Amino acid sequence: MPYIQGDALSVPDEYSAYSNIIQQVFIKKNDIGYLTIDESIAMKGNPHRGYRSKYGRALHTEAGRIPGKIYVWGGGGWGASHRVTLDAGVEVLLANNLNNSCAIWNVVHENTSIDGDIGYASDIYPYEDAIMMRAGEVHKIGILTPHESLPVIETFQRQFLRIVSSGVHGRELYFTENPLL
Repeated sequence: MPYIQGDALSVPDEYSAYSNIIQQVFIKKNDIGYLTIDESIAMKGNPHRGYRSKYGRALHTEAGRIPGKIYVWGGGGWGASHRVTLDAGVEVLLANNLNNSCAIWNVVHENTSIDGDIGYASDIYPYEDAIMMRAGEVHKIGILTPHESLPVIETFQRQFLRIVSSGVHGRELYFTENPLL
């Protein structure tokens, strides 16, 4: 959902529980950003957001890449189209409420797939080289930073938050509309 970074009043009232976070966590205050809030059950033994992965691990980048080095959101598992493109410098903030449910590698993976799934390259991303996210931590990554939703130890009501900076062009039909913008 598009919103004004750092401005909780730019988000509909139904998300008021996140007002403090929206006010304090942003990439560039007053720029348009894109907010993802996912509150759902993470089932024991499964990754929270990895159901789209084609390989044994839910390892991916935020953007896919099509010929001509155009970075896209929405390819493959995200709607099977490319209505959304991203500038190369787009940054992303990630946070969640469950320790060790996401691994991040502090590198850039240029040779990503059209939908960002890079499970085929999992052998070059061992967990001992990853940063394991802790509950409440905010991590800044780029659109080509490998990260992975990990299987959870117990069934848990997980909250996931993603803020994407400006530099997003276009819109997928399933994106949440913001009536305030």
